[in-house]
Amino acid sequence: MFEEHWNSFQKLTFIEAIEKPFYGYAFLLLLFLILSLFLLRKMRKELIEVFTDDEGNVHITPNALHELVKKSCDDIADVFSPTTEIKRIGKSFRLNIKIHVNPNCNIKETRQNLQNMIESTMVKNLCFTNFQGLDIVIKGFRDEE
Repeated sequence: MFEEHWNSFQKLTFIEAIEKPFYGYAFLLLLFLILSLFLLRKMRKELIEVFTDDEGNVHITPNALHELVKKSCDDIADVFSPTTEIKRIGKSFRLNIKIHVNPNCNIKETRQNLQNMIESTMVKNLCFTNFQGLDIVIKGFRDEE
């Protein structure tokens, strides 16, 4: 019985096959599975290790790192709309920060200020041992208000 159905499905043309409800349901199921896997991956909370000592481990969430970068950018007048991407390299990590800046700002100075603020907060204050630095990408310019 299975062989008969299999042979009949193999002889169908593409147009005939997509008209069969079985293929429509299979396609919807595949789409649902892909969407579910995508959402599960997005919702996964990966912790980033800050440091380890004799008393235990200290971890931080990616959302807390994004918030730290946003607050550091808020203190610099020419930097707007930061978004942060965390690049993992083994047990260490690097930040990729995308920002909007004023067109008349000194980019070298702004980059250095932002880099100093974030690195001093992460390494000196929070004692990150696995932070390898940050990269800055200018994703646009914003007019002064």
